[in-house]
Amino acid sequence: MPYIAFMVRRIIGILVVAGLILWGNPSLARQDDPKLDELFTLLAETEDFQKAKVIEGSIWKIWLTSGSDTVDFLMLQGMSYMSRGEFAKAISLFSTVIKIDPEFSEGWNKRATVLFLIGEYDSSIEDIGRTLELEPRHFGALSGLGQIYDIKKSEEGALSAYEKAMEINPHMPGVKARMEQLIVERDKKRI
Repeated sequence: MPYIAFMVRRIIGILVVAGLILWGNPSLARQDDPKLDELFTLLAETEDFQKAKVIEGSIWKIWLTSGSDTVDFLMLQGMSYMSRGEFAKAISLFSTVIKIDPEFSEGWNKRATVLFLIGEYDSSIEDIGRTLELEPRHFGALSGLGQIYDIKKSEEGALSAYEKAMEINPHMPGVKARMEQLIVERDKKRI
């Protein structure tokens, strides 16, 4: 009888794991979504700031949609913890998202954001790197990278990241202002 109980537990365990894998299996969404190409083109071309913000919102909505109800739920919970300053819980959930779907760029980006908020800049840079491998047009990750380099007093690194972010999304006034300020500071040093 113990052997049968062992086998039943083992079969149930296999079914649970298979169910989690299938249930959490991502479909085409997020940074893979073909609608992003058109949205990025529109974002770069529009000169209307309000239109740009609507387009930007559409991009973020796609980025935040993983294609898995499980991952989307964990992302929402993680963002809720992050907004309340419960950073350890947020990191734990975003790490779980990354384990479930390591090809979902926004999981990496959100964990990078929390790591930035707690001052773990090198770890944040690593997660930003993975975010950008998966979605090279991630202007949010690029502007975050610029902020980290800015904090670390790496003027050239900050300028490079800010410039790349602005090429993709020229409608970020804070990034633009800081980039221009860094250019002025750099030019003064050269005189």
